[in-house]
Amino acid sequence: MVEEKKKYRLGEILINIGALDEAQLEKALEIQGSQAPDEKFPIGRILLEEGFIEPNDLIEAIKIQSTQ
Repeated sequence: MVEEKKKYRLGEILINIGALDEAQLEKALEIQGSQAPDEKFPIGRILLEEGFIEPNDLIEAIKIQSTQ
């Protein structure tokens, strides 16, 4: 039986690479949760707009996520 690797979410990856902290992720998730269901922004966009991460951090995290 093949064991399935854990797929990390974008926020977890950003924390692991030191680009984000838990409080910032929680704040971004609160913002996302308060958005209308048909108007929810991706978490990466919220993190960028809030100034919590830089574009290069997002690019790096997406690269890591895509190799999982």
